Amino acid sequence: MNLGIRAFLYTARKWKKTLLLFCLLLFITTLVLSGLAIADAQEEQSEELRGVTGASFTVNANNGYTLQPVTDEMIQEIAAIDGVEAYNTSHWTIVNLYHQDTLMKGTDEREYVADLFYGTGCFDSEYSPLFLSGALRLTEGRHVTDGNGGIILYEGLADKYGLSIGDTLEVKNGNPDDPLVECQIAGLFEVIADDNDEQATMARPSTFYDYEEYIFVDMDTMSAISAPYTASEGNGITSVDFFVSDAAKLEGIVQEVQNSTSIDWNSYYITVNNEVYERISSSLSDTSTLVTTLIVMITVVSMVLIILILSMSIRSRKREIGILLAVGIEKYAVLLQQMLEICLVAIVAFPLAYLASREMAGTLGTLFGKTAENVIVTPQHFILVGAAGAGLLIIAVLVSCIPVMRMKPKAILSQME
Repeated sequence: MNLGIRAFLYTARKWKKTLLLFCLLLFITTLVLSGLAIADAQEEQSEELRGVTGASFTVNANNGYTLQPVTDEMIQEIAAIDGVEAYNTSHWTIVNLYHQDTLMKGTDEREYVADLFYGTGCFDSEYSPLFLSGALRLTEGRHVTDGNGGIILYEGLADKYGLSIGDTLEVKNGNPDDPLVECQIAGLFEVIADDNDEQATMARPSTFYDYEEYIFVDMDTMSAISAPYTASEGNGITSVDFFVSDAAKLEGIVQEVQNSTSIDWNSYYITVNNEVYERISSSLSDTSTLVTTLIVMITVVSMVLIILILSMSIRSRKREIGILLAVGIEKYAVLLQQMLEICLVAIVAFPLAYLASREMAGTLGTLFGKTAENVIVTPQHFILVGAAGAGLLIIAVLVSCIPVMRMKPKAILSQME
């Protein structure tokens, strides 16, 4: 009788054992496929967070009164290094705002801040601590950057004075002789954080001003506003934050900055700011380890169960195997039949497990803090699990058949008498 037909007839005749193996393979494969999808979603989340955690390093002058501020040349030299995505600093002063010669008043009517705003100069306002921390959110327009200036103010203030993107304001310090600096409204922000919740803001420059009274301008505008009060030559900046595109490479980038630039590091020093990434990455690493451990445990336990089931099946088939060997069928043919039998089960179980895992993976992913839409079982996962599963099943058959295959046909049949 043909080898394939014998394998098919045996799986049909022993349907209870076949069903047990089918259910076991279906369950195991579904869990492993779901685990791989969760692991991939974890890796994607980790890569995404590496770019959005605001990981940075700060170049500081040795003290706030240094005669050697951070120069524009230093900033450009560091910004040109691969992996440095953006840079920013905060230079602030108290300013008045004018619109068509009318002094604009803040939303807070307290006398000591009634006509004053907390003005912050930025190289890139997107990287201002208040926007990074989520205390403020840009709702309209754009951020101000070096070379693409303007002013960003609270949307409620714009509504109060009938202002919109592109309108012109004049900004100045409080003294009568200070220069009026014209700038166009580039963006409007809304306040997300509670004005009274200092912990939530993570970066509150001043407690005397509500968020609605903050404005953001580019550094050129801030320099023009502050010109009468600048004591040192140059930009007067004593620290600059440099943001990296990949938080995992932060240490290497800092090392490169220190080794490959012409900066005199006796006059400056670097501080690394990656606390958020370290905290998040530790949590992600723990989750990745847990998912990997579960996949390994499921695979190992499943292999043990399959070997036990196959070993029990082989022992119950000693007479059949002995007869096959006695009539001249080679041992490899007997082994091949065992492999064909379990492959017939796997051919049905694996595709069904793929379909089941596509439905279940998202639900299982939520148990690990993942969004169901981001946990996707792909054909690549199926190919990997199918190939690995086939290899493991072959090993399981070989291991379970060792005790019987080592015996002579006569010895096998004599034990059955």
